[in-house]
Amino acid sequence: MEEQKENIEMPPIAKKKRKYWLIGLLSVILINIAAYFFYGQIDWTRDQRYSITPATKQLLKNIDQPYDITVFLTGEDLPAAFKRLEHSTSALLSNFQSISKNKVHYRFVDPMGSDTMALQILNEFRMSGLPITISAGKKGTQQKMVFPWALVSTKDAKGEANYFPVFLQESNTPELSRTVLNKSEMLLEYNLANAIHQLSKIEKKRLAYLTGNEEQFDVSISAALTTLFRFYNVDTYNLQQNDWIPNTYDAVIINRPMKAFEELDKLKIDQYLMSGKSLFLNIDAVTGSLDSFQGNTQFNSMVIDLGLNDLFFNYGFRINTNIIEDAVNSVGIPLTASGNNAQPVMYPWVYYPVLENASQHPIVNNLSGILARFVSSIDLNSNDPEIQKTPLLVSSAYSKLTAAPAPILLDAAIVEVNPAEYKLKNALAAVLLEGSFSSLYAERKPQEVRDYLEGNQNAFKKKAQNQAKIIVVADGQLMFNEFSEKNGPSDMGVYLYSDFKFDNKSFMLNSLEYLTDENHLLGARTKNFEAYLLDPKRLKDERSNWQLLNVVGPIILVLIFGFIYFLIRKKRFA
Repeated sequence: MEEQKENIEMPPIAKKKRKYWLIGLLSVILINIAAYFFYGQIDWTRDQRYSITPATKQLLKNIDQPYDITVFLTGEDLPAAFKRLEHSTSALLSNFQSISKNKVHYRFVDPMGSDTMALQILNEFRMSGLPITISAGKKGTQQKMVFPWALVSTKDAKGEANYFPVFLQESNTPELSRTVLNKSEMLLEYNLANAIHQLSKIEKKRLAYLTGNEEQFDVSISAALTTLFRFYNVDTYNLQQNDWIPNTYDAVIINRPMKAFEELDKLKIDQYLMSGKSLFLNIDAVTGSLDSFQGNTQFNSMVIDLGLNDLFFNYGFRINTNIIEDAVNSVGIPLTASGNNAQPVMYPWVYYPVLENASQHPIVNNLSGILARFVSSIDLNSNDPEIQKTPLLVSSAYSKLTAAPAPILLDAAIVEVNPAEYKLKNALAAVLLEGSFSSLYAERKPQEVRDYLEGNQNAFKKKAQNQAKIIVVADGQLMFNEFSEKNGPSDMGVYLYSDFKFDNKSFMLNSLEYLTDENHLLGARTKNFEAYLLDPKRLKDERSNWQLLNVVGPIILVLIFGFIYFLIRKKRFA
């Protein structure tokens, strides 16, 4: 009997089933092995919401050490908008982990949960929470602290830990909106990838902050300098005390000079650009600030002659000696009407326009407005067709230009602004120029320039050796910060009479990153998600119906399919 049992063969159907099971199991194993070594995804969303930009992919593929990312945006009763941002962050980091071949690790930690170290970490890195009002059912509403932060960390070659906090919510105002959170999702990739990029740098890029021509260098730009020191090695560099600007600097900043440049100063700037490097120029063509009143009700805005017109025109632009006035997109100033007990009233101040994006270039894409103070207009020329010119910032469609010198009356703010009188559309205030620039002195050399070149060993360059870049802003107060004796310097973009924080700092950082970084991570800033917003009235009126449908609907569907399956089975085996 035993021998007969051993010789019994499996039925053909059983053999076939076992064969399919083995093939299926082997396929699953092979797919998982392939998925570990090869990354891929298909993004069928119309706005490519889940796609990763090529520069970010390249960055993640090339990292050679582990990066740990702790996300604090999680927890119970998280408002729906923040829950969506949490899910988007989780999906993005999952892609980061796959692309980097598991060199990026991430975890979500609830600061209000059982992890007692979370709040200590948040306090240590000054990652403050946001008080959010949420619904508490029949009890009404209650306050909940939300922490839209992530902390990226890694270890350097010496084994020391380095950290980079990332604020996940892009917000310029204390008030939260769906628009703000939609923008936060758009910039998630850039913010997290940039944190990894900053930590991966073996050596920071070098910047030269030019001095010697009465450039602004005091407490009014302390916030800008503090920010720059965090990301770059910044040196002050006096033009008059040095023969040349070394091309070891990745970019040169010329910020609000007030003294005219001599011919040899211009030669040094020109030859630095000819070495294929970059210039970041914040230039005032006219005088003016609120401090100019100094207790008076008016002052005269005067022309500032820096002697740079020929240099700038040779490179393809001109900063005009005028003032842009904006009728619809400007900040206000408080003025007190007559009367001892009168309260200050905010009036529009057309001389402080809020500049908007002039293009979809990564430098300015998704920025929320740049505060300018007595900004001038820029004209472009076509002297050199090789130079590519990209407008960056413009005024609104209701602008006008006032030529300097011009009287600026404080009381003029009280006069009602008529937009119909502001007929200039989008005056250009900032531009990017790229290409192989030609030297101002290629065809013409003044005697002092010839003498200087003969006495120095540096070879004169008639044309830029590589693609050089210039970003020019016709406002010397771009990097300005407010200051008070009580609170010290405020951040860049903070206006004394507004709760809104303008994107001056982001514009400065984006500009310098574009000028100095060949990886072009800024491409991730060009993402643009469509905001699919629900009708709030319908949402309120139909809330109960949709909740009932979502709860009862699946149960009814299961019962229907179960009944149909029962009938089919009964008919088949009857």
